Amino acid sequence: MSKSWRTRYEALTAFVDDQPLVEIGESVVSIDEAVRNEFYKKFNDVRVAFLAQDFSEWLDKAHLLSSRYIKIEDDLGRLLNLEAVMMPVALKRFLSDPLKQAVRDLFDPLFELLQEKIEPEVFEERATQSVRESFRDFYQRGFIKWFVLHLVKEMGPEKIFEVPMPKPTSKQLIKHRDDVLQNVPFPCETELLRFEVDRSDILLAPDFIINSKKLGKFVAFRTELGKALWRASYFSARREWFDISSLIEKYGFTELKPDLLLYFGDHLEDLSLIADCEKLCRPDAALFFMDPLDFEESREAQKMESIRLAHDILKPFRGTYVFSQHHLPEHLEKGLDENIHTMHFGFNKMNLDALMTLIQPKLSD
Repeated sequence: MSKSWRTRYEALTAFVDDQPLVEIGESVVSIDEAVRNEFYKKFNDVRVAFLAQDFSEWLDKAHLLSSRYIKIEDDLGRLLNLEAVMMPVALKRFLSDPLKQAVRDLFDPLFELLQEKIEPEVFEERATQSVRESFRDFYQRGFIKWFVLHLVKEMGPEKIFEVPMPKPTSKQLIKHRDDVLQNVPFPCETELLRFEVDRSDILLAPDFIINSKKLGKFVAFRTELGKALWRASYFSARREWFDISSLIEKYGFTELKPDLLLYFGDHLEDLSLIADCEKLCRPDAALFFMDPLDFEESREAQKMESIRLAHDILKPFRGTYVFSQHHLPEHLEKGLDENIHTMHFGFNKMNLDALMTLIQPKLSD
C-alpha cells in the first residue's frame, strides 16, 4: 500500500487527538464550528491523496473529458441560445470538476476509519471499490453526453423542443386507474436542453428534439430508456409500434439499455412519444458505447451480447451503432448482424461523417 494517503491520515488523526473541540468516537462525531474548516481541510487532504495515488490516470482522463465537455456545451449554448444544459446534479458536478465529485465516495468510509469501525486495509478496499464503480459510471454517462452534444452540433440544429409531460403527485400515481389514458403533449420550443431530469415515467418522451438543417428532419434524442407506467391516448400512425407484452413473450423479461435512441421525422407530433406501458416506438437508430475509461474484455463481451439482443428486439430502421475508443477483439465482432456497425470514436477521432453517411441517405425512404 502506498504511504501517500496514510501520511495525511496521520496528520488528520494527530489533529483530532490534539484538538479538544473535536470528538470522534464509535457513536459520536462532534466538530466545533471554530475548527471545522481546519478539520475538513485535513480530511479532504486524505481523500485527495488517496485518489491521486490510486486513480491518477482516471482523473487525468476525466479532466480531459471535463474540458472537452465544457467546450462543446458552450459552443452549442451559443448556437442555440440555450439557458442551460440540464442533467442530474452529481453528473454535472463530475463534468465540471471530476475530483470534487470523486472525493464524495470517500466521505463515509473515511469517517468509519476515524471512528475505528474499520481498519485501514478495509477502508482502502471499500474506498477503491466505491470509487471504481461510481467513477466508471459517471465517466461513461458523461462521455455519452459529450458525444450527444457533438452529434447535435453536427446535425446543424436550428431550434430545440421538449415534450412538457405532466408530473403527477404521489397521490395521483397511487389512485390512477388503468382505464384512464394519458394525453401526449405537443412538443414546444425551449431554451433548456435536458438529460435525465424533470422526467415523468408515466410516459416515456424524448429528452429533447431538434430540427436538423443538415438532415432536413426533426430528430428526437432519448437516453436512459426506462419503463413507462401509464397508457397513452395517442400513437402516431406514421410510426411503427411494438407490443411490449409480445416482446416479453418472445424474449422474456429483458432490460433494454441503449445509451441513445434516435428518431427522425417530418412532423413534431410523430416524435412526442417513445413508449407507454404497453407499446414501444421502433427507433430509427440505437447507439451503444463500450466502456471509454477502462477496457475489460469479460465486461465488454457481456455488453456485446446485450447489444445483439437489443438489436434483435428493437430492430432499428437505420441500424445499431457501437462506439468504442479501443479496438475490439475480433471474436467480439464475429457474427454480428450486418446492420450492427462498430465505430472507433474518441477525443482524437471526432469525425462523425461515417455515422451521418449511414443515416442521411436513408432519410428519404
